[in-house]
Amino acid sequence: MQVNLDSRTYYNQIIKQGKHVFARLREHFAVVPLKQQQNSQELITRLELAINLQEPVDVQMNYGFDQEQIQDFHGVLSQTPSGALLIQDQKTKQIHQLMPDLLRHISFS
Repeated sequence: MQVNLDSRTYYNQIIKQGKHVFARLREHFAVVPLKQQQNSQELITRLELAINLQEPVDVQMNYGFDQEQIQDFHGVLSQTPSGALLIQDQKTKQIHQLMPDLLRHISFS
Protein backbone atom coordinates (compact mmCIF):
# COMPACT_ATOMS: atom_id res chain seq x y z
CA MET A 1 0.00 0.00 0.00
CA GLN A 2 1.36 3.41 -0.99
CA VAL A 3 0.60 6.65 0.81
CA ASN A 4 0.81 9.99 -0.95
CA LEU A 5 2.70 12.16 1.54
CA ASP A 6 2.51 15.25 -0.68
CA SER A 7 -1.25 15.58 -0.20
CA ARG A 8 -0.84 15.67 3.59
CA THR A 9 1.79 18.44 3.33
CA TYR A 10 -0.50 20.40 1.01
CA TYR A 11 -3.39 19.97 3.46
CA ASN A 12 -1.22 21.22 6.35
CA GLN A 13 -0.19 24.29 4.32
CA ILE A 14 -3.84 25.15 3.62
CA ILE A 15 -4.72 24.83 7.32
CA LYS A 16 -1.73 26.99 8.29
CA GLN A 17 -2.69 29.69 5.78
CA GLY A 18 -6.29 29.63 7.00
CA LYS A 19 -5.18 30.11 10.61
CA HIS A 20 -2.98 33.00 9.54
CA VAL A 21 -5.86 34.69 7.68
CA PHE A 22 -8.22 34.33 10.66
CA ALA A 23 -5.58 35.70 13.04
CA ARG A 24 -5.12 38.79 10.83
CA LEU A 25 -8.87 39.30 10.57
CA ARG A 26 -9.27 39.03 14.34
CA GLU A 27 -6.47 41.59 14.81
CA HIS A 28 -8.00 43.92 12.21
CA PHE A 29 -11.47 43.91 13.79
CA ALA A 30 -10.27 44.07 17.40
CA VAL A 31 -12.24 46.53 19.51
CA VAL A 32 -10.19 49.52 20.61
CA PRO A 33 -11.02 50.61 24.18
CA LEU A 34 -12.61 54.05 24.12
CA LYS A 35 -10.80 56.60 26.27
CA GLN A 36 -12.45 59.66 27.79
CA GLN A 37 -12.92 62.58 25.38
CA GLN A 38 -10.66 65.49 26.38
CA ASN A 39 -11.67 69.11 25.92
CA SER A 40 -9.89 71.34 23.42
CA GLN A 41 -7.77 73.19 26.00
CA GLU A 42 -6.48 69.94 27.47
CA LEU A 43 -5.72 68.56 23.98
CA ILE A 44 -3.80 71.73 23.02
CA THR A 45 -1.76 71.62 26.23
CA ARG A 46 -0.87 67.96 25.75
CA LEU A 47 -0.04 68.49 22.07
CA GLU A 48 2.40 71.27 22.97
CA LEU A 49 4.04 69.13 25.65
CA ALA A 50 4.29 66.08 23.39
CA ILE A 51 5.88 68.05 20.55
CA ASN A 52 8.32 69.90 22.82
CA LEU A 53 9.37 66.89 24.93
CA GLN A 54 9.67 64.46 21.98
CA GLU A 55 8.52 61.55 24.18
CA PRO A 56 6.19 58.74 23.08
CA VAL A 57 2.46 59.40 23.52
CA ASP A 58 -0.76 57.47 23.01
CA VAL A 59 -3.16 59.29 20.69
CA GLN A 60 -6.74 58.33 20.03
CA MET A 61 -8.42 59.85 16.96
CA ASN A 62 -11.86 59.50 15.38
CA TYR A 63 -12.09 58.27 11.78
CA GLY A 64 -14.43 61.11 10.86
CA PHE A 65 -16.77 63.73 12.24
CA ASP A 66 -19.83 61.54 11.76
CA GLN A 67 -18.30 58.25 12.91
CA GLU A 68 -17.77 56.72 16.33
CA GLN A 69 -14.95 54.48 15.12
CA ILE A 70 -11.55 55.33 16.53
CA GLN A 71 -7.92 54.57 15.85
CA ASP A 72 -5.04 54.38 18.32
CA PHE A 73 -1.51 55.59 17.62
CA HIS A 74 1.57 55.22 19.80
CA GLY A 75 4.73 57.12 19.03
CA VAL A 76 6.53 60.45 18.96
CA LEU A 77 4.63 63.54 17.77
CA SER A 78 6.21 66.14 15.52
CA GLN A 79 5.04 69.15 13.54
CA THR A 80 6.10 70.14 10.04
CA PRO A 81 6.97 73.77 9.18
CA SER A 82 3.57 74.02 7.47
CA GLY A 83 1.84 73.00 10.73
CA ALA A 84 0.85 69.39 9.95
CA LEU A 85 0.89 66.99 12.90
CA LEU A 86 2.81 63.76 12.35
CA ILE A 87 3.27 60.72 14.55
CA GLN A 88 5.80 57.98 13.92
CA ASP A 89 4.31 54.69 15.05
CA GLN A 90 6.83 52.86 17.23
CA LYS A 91 5.66 49.40 16.17
CA THR A 92 5.54 49.82 12.40
CA LYS A 93 7.89 52.83 12.04
CA GLN A 94 5.32 54.36 9.68
CA ILE A 95 4.55 58.07 9.81
CA HIS A 96 0.88 59.04 10.01
CA GLN A 97 -0.60 62.49 9.60
CA LEU A 98 -3.06 63.40 12.34
CA MET A 99 -6.04 65.67 11.90
CA PRO A 100 -6.27 68.00 14.92
CA ASP A 101 -10.06 68.32 14.56
CA LEU A 102 -10.51 64.56 15.04
CA LEU A 103 -8.25 64.07 18.10
CA ARG A 104 -10.09 62.85 21.17
CA HIS A 105 -7.42 61.79 23.70
CA ILE A 106 -3.67 62.21 24.25
CA SER A 107 -1.77 60.55 27.10
CA PHE A 108 1.91 60.08 27.86
CA SER A 109 3.21 56.52 27.90
